[in-house]
Amino acid sequence: MSDCEVYYSKNKDLRKEDVQLLMDWLKHQPHFPPLTEYQVIIFLHSCYYSNEAAKTTIDNYLTVRKLCPEFFANRNPSNPEIQSVLNILTVSALPKLTKDGYCVMYYRLIDPNPDNFNFNHMVKTFDMAISLALKKFGTVNGHIIILDLQGITLTHIMKLGVMSIKKYFFFLQEALPFRLKGMHLINGVTFVDKLLALIKPFLKKDLLDSLQVHDSNNETLFEIVDKSCLPNEIGGSVGSIFEIHTAIKRFFLENADYFKEEEKMVVDESKRSGNPRDAKDIFGIEGTFKKLDID
Repeated sequence: MSDCEVYYSKNKDLRKEDVQLLMDWLKHQPHFPPLTEYQVIIFLHSCYYSNEAAKTTIDNYLTVRKLCPEFFANRNPSNPEIQSVLNILTVSALPKLTKDGYCVMYYRLIDPNPDNFNFNHMVKTFDMAISLALKKFGTVNGHIIILDLQGITLTHIMKLGVMSIKKYFFFLQEALPFRLKGMHLINGVTFVDKLLALIKPFLKKDLLDSLQVHDSNNETLFEIVDKSCLPNEIGGSVGSIFEIHTAIKRFFLENADYFKEEEKMVVDESKRSGNPRDAKDIFGIEGTFKKLDID
């Protein structure tokens, strides 16, 4: 049984005729690169089987990837900038799904030295880990992001790029074929309010409502994510952070060809009928978003 047949079998609301309609629509979009049946399934599933929503998501996905080369170009995992991030950050889909069938994305600094912290490179690597999760787990019921703030300092937060945050949160919420069910901050630092003030303006209501900051004992997190799915260091039993990190570094390198092909997934605006889309159209004017001022 092919991968696509597996997904048709396990998702009762996924219909071949809906996938075919999208495949036919794509044939009339000369500005898009070719998409496989599997990729169309992932988009349709992420949009809860709405063809119109999937069309918008596909367009946003291909367009933002073209407009933001700082995140979506030069994604060879052997590149020094990627290797540098993988040496200071655990950035991984945890190996076990939750009881609700959710994939858990977990991020935590290994090297807390802010001199080694490059936010755009981290966003790129963050997104590469999400791409691998979609490749590995396919049509899961949803996704949860856990940001472990252990080791984060005010200096790290001051190095965040607000326009970069704005761009990537648009991609995360409007373009990525990703059923985002929640974002959870753990090991919160005393200045977590400054981080929240920075990201909240770019969150849609449903994600904002699902954003939670957990106490140091993580008991409220365990109510949402089973302990058996989480790293040992935060009270779970799925394995140590070192084991998880070692596995994801190897997984990145094993998928170099996958990332190379993925870089072709961008729009060609010169072939779009009607007006081309640009960064101003999608993200607005950068203006005061270029810098972050923390009182």
